[in-house]
Amino acid sequence: MTTMTKNRVGRGKAAAVTMLTATASLAGLIGAAPAQAADQYIAVALGYINENPPVTMAGGSGIAATKDAAAVGALTNCSNNGGSHCVTTVIATNECAAAASNSIGERVGATGATRAAAESAAKSKLESQNGAKIIVSGCANGSTPPPPPDEPPPPPQPKQGPTVSFNRVLGGLVAHITDRSGESSQCTYETDNFNRSFGLAANSSYDLRIVPAIPQFRNWTVKITCDNGTSTTATTYF
Repeated sequence: MTTMTKNRVGRGKAAAVTMLTATASLAGLIGAAPAQAADQYIAVALGYINENPPVTMAGGSGIAATKDAAAVGALTNCSNNGGSHCVTTVIATNECAAAASNSIGERVGATGATRAAAESAAKSKLESQNGAKIIVSGCANGSTPPPPPDEPPPPPQPKQGPTVSFNRVLGGLVAHITDRSGESSQCTYETDNFNRSFGLAANSSYDLRIVPAIPQFRNWTVKITCDNGTSTTATTYF
């Protein structure tokens, strides 16, 4: 009887140890779940290169583990790219962000699951689509270099000098002078033994009467010079 009792006790202890071991193993498996990845932030900023229409912009982006650090990085990047008065347009958390502008200087930002989605959302926020374009975009999961700053507008085309045509009239000659520069100016008409100043309004004509004048039946070289930087040389037979 004593022997049988001891055997039952031994088997009970073994079963308890086995159960405890299994429980500990299960708890270990449950506790082994991976920790959630930390959030990552991307900020995008815009600044002015030229504030007069058509407005041009520079962009900047920053990626960091905090919103504040991402914003500082975007503003610094924007300034380094030539932007002035840079402002953060949007900050995305574990997403993509984009900033857009147009020729009148609107500055907007948007986020999206992809870079293309963020860019589309940003452009759609602009009230005017005149000159609308994405200035900078990127995603929080990896650094995306911002595009180069907006290229400055091309230099204006050189102003054209006035046109001139001639008509004979009783006692002399009339020179019909027409502005093509779009700017009002003070001009001088010069030829052999004749010099006359006159005002020429923008996009208008002026009739310069050269009377009395005696025909000499030869070619005359005429130069018209205006103080807006334009000039014209012509020849007339008189």
